[in-house]
Amino acid sequence: MIHEAWFTFKGINSRDMGIIVTSMPETVRPERRMESITIAGRNGTLHTDEEVYESYDRTMECAIKKRARLDEIAAWLVGSGEMQFSTEPDKVYRVTISNKISITQMMRTFQKFMVTMDTQPFKYNINPIADELTLTAPTIIRNGGTVYSEPIITVYGSGNITLNINGVDFPLYGVSEYITIDSEMMEVFKGNVSQNSKYGGDGFPRFEVGENAIGWTGNVSKIEIQPKWRWL
Repeated sequence: MIHEAWFTFKGINSRDMGIIVTSMPETVRPERRMESITIAGRNGTLHTDEEVYESYDRTMECAIKKRARLDEIAAWLVGSGEMQFSTEPDKVYRVTISNKISITQMMRTFQKFMVTMDTQPFKYNINPIADELTLTAPTIIRNGGTVYSEPIITVYGSGNITLNINGVDFPLYGVSEYITIDSEMMEVFKGNVSQNSKYGGDGFPRFEVGENAIGWTGNVSKIEIQPKWRWL
């Protein structure tokens, strides 16, 4: 048994629930979504790469001493939320737990159960606030993750503004005070109001692994960035 192992889910630590982790989930690299195409009369296979990754299942084995807490544990370990593991205390995963929890006898004292997690492909910094940036002049920022990130960018200013990232323009029209671009959700908004009609970008901004140049034209006072660095 891994007596010192633990995990958190929805902000609750397994140790506070009387759970002993007997087997941590296997570390898995998510599968990249690619399509194989076979063409008659042509050798080999062609591949089209969507540059996105699939979610995957991970399984963890746990045990409890007090069966009386089973209902409480079952009510907690269900649905979607962020999960942190003692083996990677500086990262969080986005998971969904939907499997039933079935108790089986383990030795004489402990009773074990399995938790299966539908895991989104990336892991994120446990403290994303520490990564947030405020820019008042064009600069270069570095993505220290292992895969491109899909940031949330809030541009403060007015009028027509063009954000430029790595040489690609992302136009914004008729900005009033500020406007937010959420690349992961593929939405542009101000507060709770959609601003998609004011966005002229072909696609959404992303930060590649390594250095990324950020600049802009127009009346801009500052730009706030939640970079959302991530790892495979």
